[in-house]
Amino acid sequence: MRRHKNDAGQALLLMAFTMIVLMGFAGMGIDIGYLRYMRRTMQAATDSAALAGAAELDYGDVSSAARADAATNGFTNGSKNTTVTVNNPPLSGPNQGNPRYVEVIIAQSEPTFFMKLLGVYSHMVSTRAVAYEGVSGACIYALNPTASSAFVVSGSASFSSQCGILDNSDDSTAALVQNGGGCLTAKYIGVVGQFKNNSSCAPTPTPQSGIAPFSDPLAYLQPPSFNSTTCDQTNVSITGGTQTLYQGVYCGGIKITGGDVTFSPGIYIINGGGLSVSGGANVYGNGVTFYLTGNTKYAYKGVSITGGSDSYLIAPDSGTYAGILFFQDRSISSTSSGADSDIAGGSGLTVQGTLYFPTTNLSYSGTSTNSAYTILVADTVSITNNTYFPDTYSSDINGFSPVHSAVLVE
Repeated sequence: MRRHKNDAGQALLLMAFTMIVLMGFAGMGIDIGYLRYMRRTMQAATDSAALAGAAELDYGDVSSAARADAATNGFTNGSKNTTVTVNNPPLSGPNQGNPRYVEVIIAQSEPTFFMKLLGVYSHMVSTRAVAYEGVSGACIYALNPTASSAFVVSGSASFSSQCGILDNSDDSTAALVQNGGGCLTAKYIGVVGQFKNNSSCAPTPTPQSGIAPFSDPLAYLQPPSFNSTTCDQTNVSITGGTQTLYQGVYCGGIKITGGDVTFSPGIYIINGGGLSVSGGANVYGNGVTFYLTGNTKYAYKGVSITGGSDSYLIAPDSGTYAGILFFQDRSISSTSSGADSDIAGGSGLTVQGTLYFPTTNLSYSGTSTNSAYTILVADTVSITNNTYFPDTYSSDINGFSPVHSAVLVE
């Protein structure tokens, strides 16, 4: 059977049309694949921005933090047809209206390539994420970014913790150190630099080196206001008997070498001289916060608690300083004489709350199981005796911790 020339022409036209259609589908597949890739990239940036915003809830800088994080990941608000919307509280979803949640929406017009043949020159891609300020699972934070032995377990001390340890030092050989015959056990151990084990007992779990540097988790906390020229009491020294102290400004410090002393609930401003408890003295305080500072007249000193067979100091569980037991003035130099603090009450001392010494060393030891939680945040941390930390704050009546972390929920 003879084929006409026009039949061959029709076959060529049909083949050409089929090729165009196939190329169109292939091109559409490439465009859709690209848009999916951009959506995945954008979603990762949106998640990160929501976490960054939630981490700033206590600092009042939610929107700028979220947008700065988005820009770091390639999505700058107002640039390249990009909008980064930050809502606190969220405007939609199950957490709508909750001020402890941050909603971030990133939208960007993405160009097409092959779909332009069909008149589609761009496509709007939008992603959404919600994060909230959760509770951190760590209870020890060594803040110094460069110190050797920023966190150290020394001697025969064994440290056991149901919560985590975070060491911010980037020291390349010994940012976190375990010495002597003690054993270090925690929920997790993270260090920016490297850890060094000089003990026959390996840390459990193995410390994770190379974590991201972190900032002071309590930097949002504002110090209490007081008149630095006014003193309610000066150079308090108690050697025995039974006494009760009340909140106020104590210039020259509080020194207790004997007897039983009760601190009534409230905020105690220790303006110079520090707080010293020794000689078998017992101290009792429930709902107390100690703010430690100093000036040219009353030189700063830290906290020293040794001995005591039946003592307890418990932070408030509500108010501005909920969960804060000791709060050191951030302006204090680590080189100041007597600036370091030593809390070594042993099994006779219950310490419940956060011990915050952001620019000085904190040496701690204690085996009390009566504390619902103990949190250490200091420039450097030393564990000098057998020490046990229970599960942080979860068993407190409010389940409250002043140390927070951002958690992605949507």
